[in-house]
Amino acid sequence: MMSYKCKECGEEFDSEKALHAHIKKHGFYVADYYVQHYPRYNKLTGAPIQFKNKDQYFNTDFARRSQMKEWCKTSDQDEVKQYILKVLAERVIRKKWEHTPSYVELYKAKLPDISIYKKHFGSYTKASQEIGLEPLFNQHLTKKFFDDYNEKIFIDTREQQPLYFKNSESLKLAFGDYTLSGDKFTNTFVDRKSATDFIGTFGNGFKRFQREMQRCVEVDCYMYIVVEKSIKAIYKDYFPGKRLSTLNWAFSNMVKLQHQFAGNCQFIFTENRTQSEIIIPKLLALGKELWETDMQYYIEEENVLGDR
Repeated sequence: MMSYKCKECGEEFDSEKALHAHIKKHGFYVADYYVQHYPRYNKLTGAPIQFKNKDQYFNTDFARRSQMKEWCKTSDQDEVKQYILKVLAERVIRKKWEHTPSYVELYKAKLPDISIYKKHFGSYTKASQEIGLEPLFNQHLTKKFFDDYNEKIFIDTREQQPLYFKNSESLKLAFGDYTLSGDKFTNTFVDRKSATDFIGTFGNGFKRFQREMQRCVEVDCYMYIVVEKSIKAIYKDYFPGKRLSTLNWAFSNMVKLQHQFAGNCQFIFTENRTQSEIIIPKLLALGKELWETDMQYYIEEENVLGDR
């Protein structure tokens, strides 16, 4: 059984909850106790790390992601390599994932982005293999992505604000909002969501969507969830006046779903409906040729959809 020892008096407890209850007898708040006995400092600025909760405190090395990127750029490169592998491994172990995170998850978890791993290890895949894993997505973007596609797209009859495609037809789909017709079918579906839809679906509607994904997997299909707003814009527009915990819950469930159905789904955040209309025909037409490609990386870092 794990033991939790009080740093003030040495008394041991069999749970963290019991320890936290005990330290109040010493006149400490939980935050004060950890800050005093386990001081932690920003790796770039040297300023003390602010305590919000225990997990956040012990897994935070910088106040902002920009500071982490600056530290990686200016510090001893051997130290940087060791650090970025360490935080990647810690994330995977803590979450019990079987793959290293996608571009979106790295961003949300304030971890080094894929370009940093590429700089130090040649590729994100090689960095992942250093800790004995493969990334969720490990294929380069095919050149076919830049071709034009005009296959007929089936649009679900329940889609309330359907996107515009030159060649389309309304049809009730088993799941998702868009797919291809007839012999052009690639076992690929797209579920389109506004920012509000995304927050609702991956908040209170999460279990329903899990069931929908299970049906998708059972027939050997793949689902893209295309959200028509960037992550930064979602956070910016969500406040003031709404609870951050609700939004964080939606993103947490998004990450959970991505790992639960690894190999069968992917999230993509576009700027608007126009960008969705550009990318969806490509996703549907190319099918398996894009399933293992981290599309958000290419959207953000290689600007494959044009100016954002």
